Amino acid sequence: MIAALAASSLAAAALPEHTGEHIAAKACRTPADDVARDLARLPNVITVEGEPLRSGDRVIGETWRLALATGRRMTLERIAPRNQLQGVQAELTDTQGRPEFFFALDRACSLRSARALRYDENNRAIEMIHLDQSLRPNGTREPVNPPVPAGARNQGVRVALVDAGVNYLISNIHKALARSANGALIGYDFWDMDDRPFDAHTPRSAFLIQRHGTRTASLVIKEAPSARIVPYRYPRPAMDRMRNLIGHAADHDVRIVAIPLGSNRPDEWQTFAQAATAHPEILFIASAGNNGRNIDHRPVYPAALDLRNLITVTSADDYGRPAERVNWGPNAVDLLIPAERQATLDFDGSVRQVSGSSYAVSRIAALAARMLSRIPTLTTAELKTAIFRLAIDAGARKYARIGYIPDPLADTAQIVRRQSAVLIDRGPDAADLTLHLHLAVLAGSGWENDTVVMMVQSTAAILAQCDIKLVRATLHRLRVPSYLMDFHAGTAKTLVAGTDLPAPTVFLVRDTNMEIGFDGEAFGHANSAARPWLRNTVWLVADTEHPGTALAHELFHVLTDSGEHPSSEQNLMHESTHVGDPQLTADQCRRAREIGLRHGLMRVHENTRG
Repeated sequence: MIAALAASSLAAAALPEHTGEHIAAKACRTPADDVARDLARLPNVITVEGEPLRSGDRVIGETWRLALATGRRMTLERIAPRNQLQGVQAELTDTQGRPEFFFALDRACSLRSARALRYDENNRAIEMIHLDQSLRPNGTREPVNPPVPAGARNQGVRVALVDAGVNYLISNIHKALARSANGALIGYDFWDMDDRPFDAHTPRSAFLIQRHGTRTASLVIKEAPSARIVPYRYPRPAMDRMRNLIGHAADHDVRIVAIPLGSNRPDEWQTFAQAATAHPEILFIASAGNNGRNIDHRPVYPAALDLRNLITVTSADDYGRPAERVNWGPNAVDLLIPAERQATLDFDGSVRQVSGSSYAVSRIAALAARMLSRIPTLTTAELKTAIFRLAIDAGARKYARIGYIPDPLADTAQIVRRQSAVLIDRGPDAADLTLHLHLAVLAGSGWENDTVVMMVQSTAAILAQCDIKLVRATLHRLRVPSYLMDFHAGTAKTLVAGTDLPAPTVFLVRDTNMEIGFDGEAFGHANSAARPWLRNTVWLVADTEHPGTALAHELFHVLTDSGEHPSSEQNLMHESTHVGDPQLTADQCRRAREIGLRHGLMRVHENTRG
């Protein structure tokens, strides 16, 4: 242990025997009923006090607080829900009461992780050092509350983010921070009450740091690159400081305040409600939370507050319903926003995929920033109305008062039709029903022209079994933003509207962005009631196997307006793509002809008219 301390450059004496990891191991290996007794018998342990360890309303173990003869103190958490040992965590403070070491043991009572804090001459923690099994530094070090790097004055719509702070050492975050005339950061840490709002949520321990603000901020920056972030570390120790926080934002011309956090206690948010009401020029955007409940009945705050300048949002799944685990409420929640599987920057600068209501807040804050950038004179009421106008019902008003915004980035999408070409152009013959197919291929999606031509020809041959002639196939090449390259039921609304092609339309995309992804998706009338923009469309990804058969399969779903998959492996509509010569029955052909004609997807050949 002495070597570990020296190697980590910690200004502390060597730990005496029977402290630190030794005590943690003792608490781990001892039967629960004997822990207090055995800990009290250890050398250098003066007092032992215990109480139940709780998670919400559940008791999940025990907490022990030890006073040591060295002047140090130690807190042990023995985690054992339903009396099943999961492990032990221990934190040691030095003689000045500063957190010094942390140990985590697994259920086998082996050391899983260990950390130490290093302080400067002013007793400020400056670095957390990760230790190996021998309690020596393993090379991983995390800065703790570092100074903000210098910057220069900048312009842009200011978006305040009330969260755990941000990692302003990351270049992409640093460049987007709002700066005053002298280049100073506009933002503040209302938890520590200093000018370093560094991303750290530490409700339980200085060693168990949760990182959140960097992710939410990076999503705002990605979707509103010209916005300027004003980071605030929220005042967990004293929530009445929210008055000062909002005053600070107002003094620095902040028009949008994003709040991707909340709690169940209304008393914590009374000061916020008063301050927000006093600043009607600011639009506040709050998270509905991630508890999987209706907050009309069991409120979360500030989401459930009735404020004119507040928008409450939650995360939508692929179909415009509340995503798994998130909160909703047809009165308390305003909007459902696609916020699952969003790519953000993590605390260490790596890309991390995230989901939840917090990221719905980021997406609407970015949308609001873009709107204000275009029309800076918008009042808060006008800005709120403009956002609400983008919402549709699509079945969402059972969960949110205003509805669902399928694509919060739709205002940024530029869709350019680069060229069109006819792949098939055949004259009339004996076929009595004709089909004209439009295919939209996205530039850079991976679809090659030869592949498309062969796919269409193969599909035409399969449809001919039903005396349906593909008389014309037109290929349209499109240039679209990267986020539209992959199929998603929400963003597809933007792509369909931007192309405005006659039905049936086939979209040849790069990949799928659906949680449960398929190589091909088809939408008729029956499965698009809540998403009418998808009606009579087929979507195929670039690496689709046997594309000719796959297109015929998906197109037949549209023509028959059915998702049926017969059991015969030789049938075109079997759930697995058939490699050989896929067959269609007379009844399948009859339904395709009748329903396809009824829905205007085919025409009767003039020579067959009675």
